[in-house]
Amino acid sequence: MNTSPSKRELQQFLKRYVPQQQQQLYSATDLGLGYGSKTKTVSPKDYVSDLLTPSYTNQIALTKVQGPFAKEEWQAVGKTLCKLQKLGLTSIVVADNPSWRSDKACSLKERGLMMIRESMALVEAIEKSGGRAQLIYGGLLEYNNDDLLDVNLDFIHSALNNQQIPIVIPMASSTHLDDIQQPKQQPQLSIDANDVMIALTHKLVNNKRNFTDTRLSTPSKVVIINSEGGIPNHEHLGNSAHSLINVQEEYDAIVNAFRNQPSWQNTHPTALSNLKMIRTCLAELPPTTSSAVIVPTSSLPSALIANLVTDKPLYSSSLPIDNKNNINAIQRVNQMRTTVLRHGIKIQNYNNLDDLDLPRLTTLLEESFQKSLDVDGYYKRLRPILAGAIIAGDYEGAVLMTNENTNNDGLPIHYLDKFAIAPTSQGIGLTDILWKRMCDTYPELLWRSRKDNGVNKWYFERSNGYLRLANTNWVLFWHGSNGYRHLDAYATIAQSIPASFV
Repeated sequence: MNTSPSKRELQQFLKRYVPQQQQQLYSATDLGLGYGSKTKTVSPKDYVSDLLTPSYTNQIALTKVQGPFAKEEWQAVGKTLCKLQKLGLTSIVVADNPSWRSDKACSLKERGLMMIRESMALVEAIEKSGGRAQLIYGGLLEYNNDDLLDVNLDFIHSALNNQQIPIVIPMASSTHLDDIQQPKQQPQLSIDANDVMIALTHKLVNNKRNFTDTRLSTPSKVVIINSEGGIPNHEHLGNSAHSLINVQEEYDAIVNAFRNQPSWQNTHPTALSNLKMIRTCLAELPPTTSSAVIVPTSSLPSALIANLVTDKPLYSSSLPIDNKNNINAIQRVNQMRTTVLRHGIKIQNYNNLDDLDLPRLTTLLEESFQKSLDVDGYYKRLRPILAGAIIAGDYEGAVLMTNENTNNDGLPIHYLDKFAIAPTSQGIGLTDILWKRMCDTYPELLWRSRKDNGVNKWYFERSNGYLRLANTNWVLFWHGSNGYRHLDAYATIAQSIPASFV
């Protein structure tokens, strides 16, 4: 409850993670809302307890637990995995410790025993928290004759059938044909846990149609629990972490930032390899319903539970950092050091109206604003003054900027004419991604909103200033450090823009 979800977020959470039969477990009369002899009172505590009883797994998370950890940290991880399972998200865990691959002195047998012994700490932590876990380390992973890693899902299926959290140890065997064409089993090899995460994702995605049991559904989340935390933020240096990453758009910039910040190789030694693995996994998962999150043990369980319930990062990446409230929010995220990642979508910039697919843009605007566009009048006005259009993906979002009257110095004034997100793409971080791209492209801009617009709170938080226009129904907002110098020009523009919808 401390996550304080909105009504829409709570509805989405119940829809995705709580099975329908559990939601319908009690009727209105069961909750004491009926009349006469039909009234049956059930306490809220009992109702919630039954609602969250994991009768079967509704969603799957592929979770890499990247040790080594102290005893208290193992307990935090075990407790978190149990809580997530109660909330409808069961993890298929891949155990990891970078030292398993770097220690060359151990024999294969010694290394295998060490991996099993260390992974048992997680099994014990889960069981101490009231859950059940199953260690899996033989017969699950195998390299075929083409040296491709394959996964035998039967072992995972069996654990989930028994309501156990499967703990996969990254050990694989290889089967090759000998001289008489008979399978020859090779000893178990320690392999990269990231390779196991990718192989599991590929197997689950490509075998989904072959299984009717929801416990082997397509993963909805990729989770990494470690000590170093999320991806360091190259835009806000210091001990800051990215709150949200649009992997398709930001991957190369982050890799380049690591080249320019050599110290990150010491403070975040596995960040780039984890980022590469996440990019590969998310590319195979449904972009609108799946995400990844990297969280340190110090932020458990609250960071993961908040992300599960609200399906959003802890801090909106589109918020400016020039006021006290937003700075405090960023500091809170830095302390949590948690990064949410989405596969995202490609974002394109256009300068000419003729380069846009106007019928699809019209559909996006009408679906987003739920109004009918004055098509001829709107595009006639837009054509000569379009400053730029930012289009997300397959017209899933759009920003339309215009060049309005010039300032005294002859520079154009950029006006945010339309900001639209398709209903099917809302709640996946696209709003923050587009808003941030817009502000980076247009450092000084203005827009207007009706005084009774429910989105105004969001605008207030992201603007550098605002002005309620007298004798009108408009609120003027601006972004940029110099907006207050041009209020007269801004007010004239905001009051002169004709209506776009009929």
